[in-house]
Amino acid sequence: MKIRLFYIVFFALSLFACKREYDSPPLNQLPENGIISIAQLRSMAFPHKFVGDTSIFGVITMDEQTGNIYKNVYIQDTSGAGMNLRLLSSGGVIQGDSVRVSLKGTILTQFDGMLQLDSVDVDDNIVTQSTGNIVEPKTVTIAEINSSIQAQLIRLEGVEFSGMDVGGTWADGDNQASLNRMLVNCFGDEVIVRTSGYANFANEVIPSGNGSIIGVVGQYNTDMQLYIRTPLEAQMADPRCTASYLLYKDFDDGSTTSGGWGSFWTGTNANGTNWGEWEIFGGNVASASNFEFASFTNYACESWLVSPSVNLTGTTLPILTFDNVTRYSGPGLELYVSTDYDGSSDPALQGTWTNITSSVPNWDVDSGDWTFVPSGTIDLSPYISPNTYIAFKYIGSNVDGATWEIDNIIIQE
Repeated sequence: MKIRLFYIVFFALSLFACKREYDSPPLNQLPENGIISIAQLRSMAFPHKFVGDTSIFGVITMDEQTGNIYKNVYIQDTSGAGMNLRLLSSGGVIQGDSVRVSLKGTILTQFDGMLQLDSVDVDDNIVTQSTGNIVEPKTVTIAEINSSIQAQLIRLEGVEFSGMDVGGTWADGDNQASLNRMLVNCFGDEVIVRTSGYANFANEVIPSGNGSIIGVVGQYNTDMQLYIRTPLEAQMADPRCTASYLLYKDFDDGSTTSGGWGSFWTGTNANGTNWGEWEIFGGNVASASNFEFASFTNYACESWLVSPSVNLTGTTLPILTFDNVTRYSGPGLELYVSTDYDGSSDPALQGTWTNITSSVPNWDVDSGDWTFVPSGTIDLSPYISPNTYIAFKYIGSNVDGATWEIDNIIIQE
């Protein structure tokens, strides 16, 4: 009987001993000299590699789940100070996790102006204490955004995207290219909103109104930036206080097709080049030329550059403007508009396109230089629709072909 009772007691103690214990004891049981605040961490000299048993505590305020950041998360503690954690591998922590971060083996460093804790191993350095925690963003103004609030979760109110960006997408998801969008207030202050082309919302159109936005403060050299966690935190449906553009394309991002633009070409490929196809020249203008200087040869071609759909409903007098310049002899550039194009097919084969070339007040003529000429205003009110497209058509033959460049394409009320 005593032997049986011994086994019962031993089994009960074994079950109790196998009960899962949380990683760390209560805060007051940790050595005081082993815990530092994020503010203390940010005040340390860098670069610095940690070798001792030092830890920080905080809540993850931004994770990788939307794809807007990769192998990075942001943490913030009760003091409000934040830090960018650069992970050795992706995943393992999510927004709302309250975590202890052991600093042993990590490196405090700065990259292009952004202070960060590098070489963080999620398995070895991070222990989750609890989940589902909410950090309230700090409300600041654009003018108050500086390096002192790097990595902090903030809210801006009374802001809107620049008129030049309205109608554009957060980033270029098709080409997985990151884009900067300018956020402004009614006093002329501005800050960059940087979005990765890998974000799952990259191709969503940015809000066109005024309102509030939540994001984490970043920095690239001297430029302060904001990284959003989700478009749902951009509540911007109030009336604007600055002018808005229904369409703006300046090619400064080095792409002819970002922002939903389309390029369609037929012609001759010689020496690896589609002659006459729209391309970026000089880094920031769109150019089309069918002339190969090396062989002194012109190639017959037809090349279209087509805008994304522009919603002109609600406008009364929408106008189009752009800058253009041409050199050498050949057919003139043509301008078209359509209200039934499907947005993806070859415009030479689909859609009803109206030639409005003659409606352009100022087409450049070859004057021997590359000085851009403003087009003047082109009235688009006859083409008001929910889906209005404009297109530039370049034509070259086997005997001639001008070079045309365009820039700063704008549709506005």
